[in-house]
Amino acid sequence: MKASLVYLLFFLTALPARADGLAEHPEVAPRLALYATWAGEQMAYRHQPGVVVGIVHEGELVWARGFGVRDVESGLPATSETAFRIGSVTKLLTATAAAQLWERGALRLDDPASVHLPWLAGRAPGGPPITVRQLLTHTSGLPREAAFPYWTDRRFPSRERMIAALADQESDFGPGERYQYSNLGLALLGEVVAAVAGMPWEDYVTRHVLEPLGMTSTTLRWADLDRERLATGYLLGGLEAPPTDSQALAPAADASSTVADLARFLAAHLTGRPPILAPWTRREMHRVHWLDEGWTSGRGLGFSVWRRGERTLVGHGGWVAGYRSQVAFDRGSRFGVVVLTNSDEGGPGVYLDQAFDFVVPAMEKAVRPAPAPPAVADPGRFAGSYHNPWGEVTDVLVVGGGLATYERTYPPASDLGSRLTELTPDGEHAFRKPDGGERVVFELRPDGRVARVKVGENYLFPEDCGRIGEDLRCTWE
Repeated sequence: MKASLVYLLFFLTALPARADGLAEHPEVAPRLALYATWAGEQMAYRHQPGVVVGIVHEGELVWARGFGVRDVESGLPATSETAFRIGSVTKLLTATAAAQLWERGALRLDDPASVHLPWLAGRAPGGPPITVRQLLTHTSGLPREAAFPYWTDRRFPSRERMIAALADQESDFGPGERYQYSNLGLALLGEVVAAVAGMPWEDYVTRHVLEPLGMTSTTLRWADLDRERLATGYLLGGLEAPPTDSQALAPAADASSTVADLARFLAAHLTGRPPILAPWTRREMHRVHWLDEGWTSGRGLGFSVWRRGERTLVGHGGWVAGYRSQVAFDRGSRFGVVVLTNSDEGGPGVYLDQAFDFVVPAMEKAVRPAPAPPAVADPGRFAGSYHNPWGEVTDVLVVGGGLATYERTYPPASDLGSRLTELTPDGEHAFRKPDGGERVVFELRPDGRVARVKVGENYLFPEDCGRIGEDLRCTWE
């Protein structure tokens, strides 16, 4: 593979695809430099010709970098504008299209898929029908693939052949019985999109997803791909990958894209800009609809959802001969990462994980707003221990210049932080718990000390007021 040329070119081509203030922040720049060095080591060890990584925050691609080459023979550099086959990341485009149609009332998630595809009727005699939601979450019970050995002979079926063969293809499980990843299921979801929209799957996705997001470098079918921009894919051992046209399986696996375009897609899911989906639709796509038995990962609508440390990541991976890809975002921090590679030699998840583990924390710190001055004059005057008539105690403390409550429990909480609730000012002597929660109002005595605390519709009292079994009269009254 002319390895020495490839690894020399790594140092010549690993230049930022764009300059950005966040990437130049003194907390961030050294980490990005070290990440680049580490990525070069990984590529050399894994014999990868090219890798491109992009980091998204809110609605922007804040950093992108191409490592190595898009083609070994020519030595052309890999950049954020280089096109790669993205394999199963295509499923996110199809799922987004289906979610749009659901949002508009054109279909329901729990519709039997046969409502829109009559030729699917009768697949589970005596059992429940396959629903649109089950196609989205890979819980339909359908086999992983259509009834053809296309991953062996690369001869993918036409739509007509896939549908004809489906009549004799048995399901592996009953609908909703368990999770089983299914390219066939997502191909059928593309058929649902086409049937409901009244146009081919690729036309709907182009008009309603790609064009509104400005994803002008993304193509949905092999036949439409600009070969001049496509990175050459390499199989294990460095052999050049043959072309793969997924035909009927296109809604599951056929798209090609760039880091810059996929950054636009992640940004839209993170921020709703441009508004291709309503906020509630995005939340529904990103939440877990099927939880794996280990309780560490699950399936959203089209998306995978998994835990990495303290983060919940939402995304998807992809593979098609000679190309591997991975995209993910963290709704909490509103950061996302895109990784595209043109080799089967190493997984993109390694680069994505380290971007989240090593680079993103520094970026989070850099974008975190400076602490605001205390919004309440002398918050310490509200501090103290308060109890309800049943003797349960809540401490009010000054934390970071503001107020927080700590609810004592029995037995004591093993996680101290789980009982600490920071309060937000909400009027004179009034606060509110997070996310629009209960209002907390301090009612004062004539001398300015706290008489009682109204929490929601009930009350807490200072230590010098009676407890359970007493009349709640206070010594100061």
